[in-house]
Amino acid sequence: MNRITYCTPTEPVDPNASYQAATHENPTNAANLSAGRKKRSIGEHTKYWKAGRTLTIAIARFDDDAYTAVKNAINHWSRHVNLKFEFMELSDNDELYEGDIRIDLSPYYNSLASSAIGTDALLTPSHKPTMFVGTNYTWSGYEALVMHEFGHALGLEHEHQHPDASIPWNKEKTYEWFQRHNSMPKALVDAQIFPRERNINLTYAPYDRHSVMHYAVPSECTLGDWHQPLNTQLSAGDIAFARRIYP
Repeated sequence: MNRITYCTPTEPVDPNASYQAATHENPTNAANLSAGRKKRSIGEHTKYWKAGRTLTIAIARFDDDAYTAVKNAINHWSRHVNLKFEFMELSDNDELYEGDIRIDLSPYYNSLASSAIGTDALLTPSHKPTMFVGTNYTWSGYEALVMHEFGHALGLEHEHQHPDASIPWNKEKTYEWFQRHNSMPKALVDAQIFPRERNINLTYAPYDRHSVMHYAVPSECTLGDWHQPLNTQLSAGDIAFARRIYP
């Protein structure tokens, strides 16, 4: 299990700016969820791109094979969303970056990848990437890693943090495991690993342990022998949810 790469989705510095960017891009990010229910607060809004639009995706050309591997992984989402993906090369000149989503490939991110969530990418200064992934593209789990990060770029959150996830975490062993294998501090484990409380202002698809947005869970981190291997492809739940938010 210690070969698995985990991620840290980028949180916006300014929740109000995040809200404004999300609702300007796609007004339904602030829509009522159901009759009689209040609109989402600034801290609760979704971050989905406007359906039907073209997303420009700039990828750093670490080498041709890496560029192709990232592009192919992203395209697994393309047939399930009402979005057009337009790929380009990320410029070496940091004053001329282009792309709604800008992906840097660096060995530094071989153990801990990162991505802005959906429209939060619009808040990233234009001379900086919005997503970071490693360069170990020959690893069998690399495609799943990129699909996971691009799921964040589409506005999806971590599935293992679903409020209905019944993972029997052993918290102390989980802190120790992630510190040993990924150098993740306790606060980051709390933020990115353990389940979040249900928010009555948001809607949820059923918990899906086979989602590509679900972390692999080693048995060393749980009570009993509960574990989840790395999900290497989009699940039926991923596809249904992607079609729902990008009809």
